[in-house]
This record gives sequence, C-alpha cells and structure tokens, in this order.
Amino acid sequence: MTASGLPAPPVPRPATESTRYLCAAAYLDEKFADEVVERVLHEQHRAVAPSYGVDLHAVVRHCIAARRRKVVRSLVLTALLIVVLPAFLWWGVPLLGSILRVLVLAWAVVFTGRCLDRYEVLAGSLLRDRFRVRAAPRASSRTERLIGELERHQLANVTVYSGFSPFVGCGLDRGGWSFVVDVRKGKEGPVGDSQEPVPFEVDELYAALLETVRSLHIPRLHAEDRLFMNGRDVRGQEWILPDAFARPLPWVDPAVVHRYVQAPTHRVRHYLAVQLVDWQGELVLSLFLRFNKVGGSLFCEGNYFLLPPVKEKYHEVDDVNAVPDVRAVLVQMGLGALTAPFLLVAAPFLVLQRLSGRWMSWLEDRATRRLIRNRPMFDYGAQTTIRQAGMSPNYRHYFQKLDVLMFEKLIQKQVFESIVGFLDARGIDTSELRERQNSVLNNGVIITGGEINAQSLAVGSGARAMAGQMFRSAGSGAPGAPPSTPGSR
Repeated sequence: MTASGLPAPPVPRPATESTRYLCAAAYLDEKFADEVVERVLHEQHRAVAPSYGVDLHAVVRHCIAARRRKVVRSLVLTALLIVVLPAFLWWGVPLLGSILRVLVLAWAVVFTGRCLDRYEVLAGSLLRDRFRVRAAPRASSRTERLIGELERHQLANVTVYSGFSPFVGCGLDRGGWSFVVDVRKGKEGPVGDSQEPVPFEVDELYAALLETVRSLHIPRLHAEDRLFMNGRDVRGQEWILPDAFARPLPWVDPAVVHRYVQAPTHRVRHYLAVQLVDWQGELVLSLFLRFNKVGGSLFCEGNYFLLPPVKEKYHEVDDVNAVPDVRAVLVQMGLGALTAPFLLVAAPFLVLQRLSGRWMSWLEDRATRRLIRNRPMFDYGAQTTIRQAGMSPNYRHYFQKLDVLMFEKLIQKQVFESIVGFLDARGIDTSELRERQNSVLNNGVIITGGEINAQSLAVGSGARAMAGQMFRSAGSGAPGAPPSTPGSR
C-alpha cells in the first residue's frame, strides 16, 4: 500500500494484444486519443473503472504522444496560413498562386505526418513482433504521476459506477441466472428420514467458490471480492469519499469488504468477480456471483459479461508493412491530398483550442466544483472504460465464439457443483438445485432476462450487431427491455 491508501503500482506483465491495438488506436483514431486524455487522464472528480486485459499506462502514453504529433502538425499548418501565405503575397505572387503553393506545402506536411505515424510508430514499435509495453513514449513528470495513479486504479476492489448497470467496463451483458434455495429443508437420509441442516454463513460459501476457481488451473482465470456502489450514493460516505472534490477511493480495507459480504445494503453490494482474460486480452469473460441469506432461504445470483475484441479499425496496424512499398506511399500521398485542405483550415482553431486547453480545463473544474457544492446527488461514477469504449460488437474468429461458450460452461458447471457440494455437505436438500443446474447447463444459451444472449454477438468482418457508443453511459438501463422470466434474474 502507498501513502495515498492505494495499492502499489502493478508489476510489469506480458503485453496483451488488446493493449497493442488500443495503443495503435491513438494514431488511427484521433477522437479516441482525445477522449482518453481528457476524460480519463485529466478527470479529477469521477471514478475510474478498471480496463480489463489492458496495460492502461501504455495506452495513455501513446494517446499523449499522438496528440503531441497532432499539435505539431497543426502549428506548422497554422504557420503556413499566417506567415507563409502573407509572405507569398508580399513577394508579389498572385492570390491564386499563393493559395496553391500553400496547399502544396500543406499536403507535404500532412503526407510527412502520415508516413511518420504509419512507418515510424505503427510499423516501428506497434507491430506484433516489435511491441514492448514498457517502451511507450514517456510523458512529463506531472503526467507520469497521473498515469501512476491510473495504474493503481486498475487494482481496485470497489467500482463506483454511473447509470443503471454496476458492471461498468465489463462489456456486453450475456444474461445470467438466479434462484432461491430453502436452507431449512434437510436432505433425506438413507432410511427416509430428514437430516438436520447445519447453519452456515455466506462468506463460507464464497470461500468454497474461491477454492473451486483456483482448482480449475485455467491460465489467467482469477477471482476477487468487489464492492459496487452508484456514483450518486457516495456523497457523505467517508470510507469511500473522504474528499468531496476528489475521486472516490478505488480501494478499501478488506475488512470493509467483508462487512458488506455479511450485511449488504440497498446501495452497496458485494459480488465475487470471476474473470477470464483470453486470446491475449481480446476476450474478457466475467461472472459476478452474489449470495444472500434471507430468513431460511439462500438467494443465488450469477451475471455474465463479455468484452469482445477491439474495433476492426484498430486492427489496421497489422496491415502496415514494416518497409513501405510504392503502392503504400502512393495511397498515403492520395489521402494526404484529400485531407490537407480541411486540416489546413482547421489548424488555427485546433491550435487555439490547445493553447486555451488549460484555461478551459480550469473553468470546467470550477464549474464541476460548483456543481458538487450545489448538488448533493452529484454523480461520481465511472461511465465506461478505455477497453469498453474501444470494443467491437463482433467476434473476429469463429473459434473465439466457441471458446467463450466452452469457458462459460466449464466455469458455471464448477460453480454449480461447488454450490451443490457445499450445501450437500451441510445436510441441506439440493434436489431442486440439481434440476436447476441441469436446466442451465443443458441449454444452448444462459437462462436470462438480460438484453444480450449467447447468440447476440455477430461473427466475421461483415457481420452486424449493436454496441454501446464511446464514452457514454454504457451501462444505462434500456427502457422497454423485456421483463425477466420466472427463474431468471
């Protein structure tokens, strides 16, 4: 733990493909880079949810570097407009001739910038055999401190969310299951008598499930306790928000987590998060389990979420030749000619926007602080994550779809068997639970009342499916969603 109460920064770990593609997105998608820097790095008042399967520091550093390149290009183009163009006119060059000369120079600037991005950065350091996660461009000392704080947020055991769904950053809702077990009903003995059930606490059941997950020995499968709280409910809760003008704490003492395991409230819920990162981070499958004893009944709940591969556009980095050929250079020349006039006109405005950036950030911060003072229900919650904002609605490989189904069935089979075995060992009747287990495991899709089922993801580059939009309330409730069916959550 550090002096700030956050866990120590994570140790270096093998780079994932999703990290590499999102680093490339900084240069392939200017809007993505802007959103990461402005709404993640410089955000001071709202929570940051973990970006699963991603080395966040590398993505942020590449976004900063891409924005820096964009500013340099805009400065040069602005100089062409306000210095070079008047110079041509002063030298007696006709207006039309001056404009054409400036356009040619602008094309040269844009073409050079595109080639540098494509062959110096994408081909030079972001191809699969050249990518090194710790080789990302370094930022200023102040920015590096902010990046270090973001890294520690990836180890959070509390998610403060905005909107409807608490599982922010986990991707597409694949449904789930829920059921109730009468823990007062003993199982039948060998001579038809009924056994006396042995009392237990829910933390004992969680401990059994943790042991089950560890016994699976599936690489990059882990489980952890996590608290979930809506961003509108954290005000006045000093254990999570000691400073009303700062971000909510991402990490709390395990004793606090255990307290909510034993006694969940309306606003704070505990889940056991079981998560599998597969296909080099391109697939992240999450299962959130919750158990609650109410009287003589045990309520059991499971929710499945999937982060599919990143957007197809970001995979364009794999199509970049390490050594440029004539055709590729001609393509870049043509694209430079198409975009140069628009970038030339927009350049002065982009420079002004960047020069006034700190001033605008200061004004925005003052406005947010005023909003916090005047609005007791200010929303401190995270809306989405870098990984979720960059996700595609499609699988890229047919085998990815099969692997998701395989791991779902493997994990849920072991979870159900662990629950049945735990209750059975305490003399509780599990006959109804075994029937429910068979119903869930034998169906092609998960029993669900959610919006996404096992067949909702499209497959292939030409397939179509719906996905949440970037950096919006990805977890907001859907009015008009179908009601849950009996036995579903």
